[in-house]
Amino acid sequence: MQRTARCACSSASISIKGEPTQHGVCHCMNCMRRTGSAFGISTYFAKSDVVGKTGDMQVYAFHHAEMNHDQERHFCAKCGTTLFWFMSTRPQLIGIAGGCFAGDELREPSLSTWHSRKLPWVTLPDNWIQKPFARDA
Repeated sequence: MQRTARCACSSASISIKGEPTQHGVCHCMNCMRRTGSAFGISTYFAKSDVVGKTGDMQVYAFHHAEMNHDQERHFCAKCGTTLFWFMSTRPQLIGIAGGCFAGDELREPSLSTWHSRKLPWVTLPDNWIQKPFARDA
């Protein structure tokens, strides 16, 4: 199956084939700030599953001290939406912002990482796997 994730203004996109290797929500401060929300929806695919990218994108690269890895976020140069990212600790994978896929292209997430930092008012299904920290995922 091929899926396309698009930014808010639809001028940048990334297309991917195959199924995600991991699909969940992350409650770390890094993801909260990236999304401006209570958590980030992170969907990981093999880098080799990328079919194409369109639009003008910028890159924000930094060292994530708490997780001790380097991260590279690719975002739309026009509207600023983060579409995808790479992490040095997962060199074969690409992370794609789950909320950038349209409608029901993705199944329900099944994982909650950094669950120990979940805001107390957030409730998730009981059948999801709960990992206290991201390194446990």
